[in-house]
Amino acid sequence: MRKISDLIIALLVSGLTLFLTGCPAAAPSPAPGAEHIDVVTTIFPLADIVQELGGEKAAVTGLLPVGASPHDFEPAVGQIKAVSQASLFVYMGGGLDDWAAPAARSEAGEILMLELYEAALAQGWQPPPGLPAGSSAEPAHGALNPHLWLDPLTVRDYLCPAITGALVEADGKNEAYYRSRLAAYQAALTDLDAGLRAELSALPQKSFVSLHAAWHYFADRYGLDEAAVITDFPGQEPSAAALGSLVDFCRERGITVVSAEPQFPEQIADTIAREIGGRVVLLDPLGGGGLEGRESYLDLMRYNAAVLKDALSK
Repeated sequence: MRKISDLIIALLVSGLTLFLTGCPAAAPSPAPGAEHIDVVTTIFPLADIVQELGGEKAAVTGLLPVGASPHDFEPAVGQIKAVSQASLFVYMGGGLDDWAAPAARSEAGEILMLELYEAALAQGWQPPPGLPAGSSAEPAHGALNPHLWLDPLTVRDYLCPAITGALVEADGKNEAYYRSRLAAYQAALTDLDAGLRAELSALPQKSFVSLHAAWHYFADRYGLDEAAVITDFPGQEPSAAALGSLVDFCRERGITVVSAEPQFPEQIADTIAREIGGRVVLLDPLGGGGLEGRESYLDLMRYNAAVLKDALSK
């Protein structure tokens, strides 16, 4: 088994400009019988990003079904077998989908494994300071918050170069192809960032409460305030005392927007919203095929920005 830990900063230089114009071509799946490498990922956003970077040279499979949460997912035997047959396995790490690594190692053989949280740190990424009120996450590498993909510029500057480096390592003969797709997709991410800034720059409200600290990086990037979280670990219900403290906090701060996520029940968010005279909105960190408006990473980010713009404009 090989693992990338020191990732390929050389891909950040020489011809890979971040500020090209236009959008990358859609990433087609390989034609039947066409030569390609098989890549397995955990969550949908990573699968979509890898497919964009791999294009027709990569066949990408995501393990996590639509509607499931990576925080408590257990891969089936057939999914572990798919990992064992891949050339490259990409996962987020940082506590999000760490179940993936032991599963992969148990079957992996010579598979190349890429943990993106570790890769970003190796390239110099630093998390923004602070976590929302109510979060007790302890740092392993800075703040242990693995939701890096929810910041498009972190995706552009750290995750995409790391993924491209892994694709090149797995399939060196197509290096020029992968680097070309990297430059094009980085340009699309630059355009995405500009659009999100325009959408979110002049909102009358900035603060919201989230289910868990998924939106810290997104809020920091776009001048918003993930002011508090309902639970430190999604799926774990907070105590009555914690909920009471959160309601008091929201009343004191005048916060009226509470976000739920489609991967978890909305009851607790609904309860808090009723107590503070607020509203519940649905933010989706994962998206997936068949979800209208959330069927690609770029569309998913636009969807979440639109939800927050609507909620914080009222």
